[in-house]
Amino acid sequence: MTSTVSRDNLQVTLLRRSRAAARLSLTGNVFLVVLKVTAGVLSGSVSVLAEGLQSTVDVAASALILFTVCAAARPPDARHPYGHGKFEPLAALAQALLILGSSVGLLSVAWERWQHPAVPRVDWGIGALLVSAGVNLVVSRRVTTVARETGSPALAAEAAHLRGDLLACAGVVMGLVLVRITGQPRLDPLIAGVMVLFVLREAVRLARVALGPLLDEQLPPEDLHCIRRVLEGHAEVRAYHRLRGRTAGARRLVDVHVLLDDTLPFPVAHDLVEEIEDEVRRTFPDVDITIHAEPYEAEMRHQMQYHRDEPLPGPAPPAAPPSET
Repeated sequence: MTSTVSRDNLQVTLLRRSRAAARLSLTGNVFLVVLKVTAGVLSGSVSVLAEGLQSTVDVAASALILFTVCAAARPPDARHPYGHGKFEPLAALAQALLILGSSVGLLSVAWERWQHPAVPRVDWGIGALLVSAGVNLVVSRRVTTVARETGSPALAAEAAHLRGDLLACAGVVMGLVLVRITGQPRLDPLIAGVMVLFVLREAVRLARVALGPLLDEQLPPEDLHCIRRVLEGHAEVRAYHRLRGRTAGARRLVDVHVLLDDTLPFPVAHDLVEEIEDEVRRTFPDVDITIHAEPYEAEMRHQMQYHRDEPLPGPAPPAAPPSET
């Protein structure tokens, strides 16, 4: 009971931190839209205006992230027994598609200005983007920290997007400084075009990362290694197979078959399975693990008779002895 209560308290704390980070990102993006669009209009710089339009998309994406973090944290119900965690990769994929769509428009604006160059008033643009870079730096660090603590793919996507905006701001500032020094107006749309290419690259990366959980991609090797280490640390586990894992938002869903002695009493086997599950949860508090216990000799006969073309469950190697101090 105590373990369940502590896990519930941890989940509530992580949810609060996720919501706070999402609200911070949304507030920061609203501020940046007003700042960049105003500076872009006053300066006449297409690269600054492009940054402002990109931040407009960021506001929609941040609002989506805030909704997603709240929706994904809803507990499982009759229609969604595995919870609502896939809202998060769906939101990350939607964010990538929004970025791709806006990038096409930004390239069109940059091409138009390239054909009809005009020298912008760069002072407004440089000032606005320096402030924007500072805001992005603070917000992205906070969102990155919370994304690592909670394992939220939606917040991780938002943090990556904010870091991309920070680099874009730095690039546009450099372009405006060069326009000021050289007086070459085509440097402004050129920098805007280069910025969009970096944004497109980030959008493709976000889409690729989001598709993994949606397609039930296997857990990372380091996560599976931790689970194997727990299984191999119990001498009663003679072998195991069908170890599978996937993610649903910030949650890990894991199942595995463990092979125990045929003569092991059922209550003892049940207690052992509960002990293994609790040990895995201590490593991954957000895990939903299901262990199927099987009699070793009977299962090996079954495997030989019906699954000869499949690899047999191998014996669990002994756990490494504790190091002497």
